[in-house]
Amino acid sequence: MKNPVIGITSDYDEINGQPSFFIKKSYVTAIEDSGGIPVLLCPAKNESSQSRFINLIDGILISGGGFDIDPKYFGEEPHPKLGKIQPDRTDFEIKLLKSAVEKRMPVLGICGGHQLINVYFGGTLYQDIPSQYSEKINHKQSTPSDIPYHKIEIHPSTRLSKITGADYSKVNSTHHQSIKKIGSGLKISAVAEDGIIEAIESDNDDFIVGVQWHPERIYNKDSCSKNIFTEFIKEADRFSRTKK
Repeated sequence: MKNPVIGITSDYDEINGQPSFFIKKSYVTAIEDSGGIPVLLCPAKNESSQSRFINLIDGILISGGGFDIDPKYFGEEPHPKLGKIQPDRTDFEIKLLKSAVEKRMPVLGICGGHQLINVYFGGTLYQDIPSQYSEKINHKQSTPSDIPYHKIEIHPSTRLSKITGADYSKVNSTHHQSIKKIGSGLKISAVAEDGIIEAIESDNDDFIVGVQWHPERIYNKDSCSKNIFTEFIKEADRFSRTKK
């Protein structure tokens, strides 16, 4: 296997008063440790830049971040407890995802990236879990996020089940939004004990996988999370060998 190039979408915030693009190191480390070459993708507005990004990479990791997806993308008005939104980032990620899907490029969505995949395929979100869902689990854990926190059930006969080789796992949890209605062409592959959707995947052979937790923070202590990255890199390597 050669080392496929993995594009990781960046987060956005002000650092020392300056608008900045950045990514947490754990994403980069997880990709490198799994055999990939990480490349940071900032929200470029120029369509030529976006096209070049797609042509440079063999797989795309849509990362999470400290923001919410604007509910306009799934036909709802903002909830009073909606967090800050990043329209430029969301627009950019949707365009990247569209291109990746058209090319059948492997896609891994993590946390907010998992939610974005669902919205792209026509699904909806709980804008604020505590006020919109009768949860039994606090999905924003108070313990450090590199410690697995709650159990999930992995559905049999799914790609995730084959990847992890498990029926159950324990994951971390740092989100206040989650999937409500699943998008067309997707299926649920894991749920939390309270029913919150924890993983989705394409219902065909394309590698499109979304997970609500942060496997990049626990892959070095959790085999299920590690296997997700290992399989993602294998699929990206396979894709790179078919590119013209």
